[in-house]
Amino acid sequence: MAATKHIEHPRSLSLRLLIRSIVVFTLSLGTLACAQGPGTDHASQEKTMEGHPPSAADVRSEQDKGAAIADRAADEASRRAAPNAVVLGDYPPLPQGPALTSGVLVEAIVRMAKSFETRADMAPMHVAQVSGLKVAPDSQGRRTGLQGALVAGRYEFAVWKPYARHPGHTIELTVQPSEACELSFKSLHDPLVAAGFGVTKSAVGFKPRVYFERALAEGLGLYVVVSTDKHDDPRCVSRVRLEMEPRDG
Repeated sequence: MAATKHIEHPRSLSLRLLIRSIVVFTLSLGTLACAQGPGTDHASQEKTMEGHPPSAADVRSEQDKGAAIADRAADEASRRAAPNAVVLGDYPPLPQGPALTSGVLVEAIVRMAKSFETRADMAPMHVAQVSGLKVAPDSQGRRTGLQGALVAGRYEFAVWKPYARHPGHTIELTVQPSEACELSFKSLHDPLVAAGFGVTKSAVGFKPRVYFERALAEGLGLYVVVSTDKHDDPRCVSRVRLEMEPRDG
């Protein structure tokens, strides 16, 4: 498996990442202050920390809590920054589709990732042609996609505009329950790397994600964002999102 950088991926959607970083940094300072305590109040420090410095597990736990808070703060800030955006949970259900295998879904994701070159390629009609999936609009025409059964769970596949004036579309595949591990990380990683995608990982303390990136014309980049079960040696994938945005730098 190709070497992977363990850094938070720089993206054009930098507002979300910046807010996450600020919140996590602030909470980390709070954790450190709690661990050290005021230098002149030794009794208070012993009472608070029971005379022991925080363990690595304690620090990691606080980092995870901070990451969750940061994610919520970033979501709220993004919603306010783009008032025309619609919260995903507000969408009506997707049309029912056929039972599929994970292999069919992986092949669809890889085909799209390898072939998309412009934002027009991510329009619902073209997505249907490339993926081979029989997508249809939801009851309000806000998302196009389908949902159905897998061997040990369910899938949802959707295409939508992040907000009304956005020039492109977002494509997302979600698999539940994540514990079933219907989608393996390796099945996506290997063909994407072979197709020339660069790979970075989210930093420890953030939700475990792997970012695959391919440079396109006109300063754009195609990003395949994969939500995994863990940071180190991920095995299972619960969500795959494709986005085309301006590249940083």
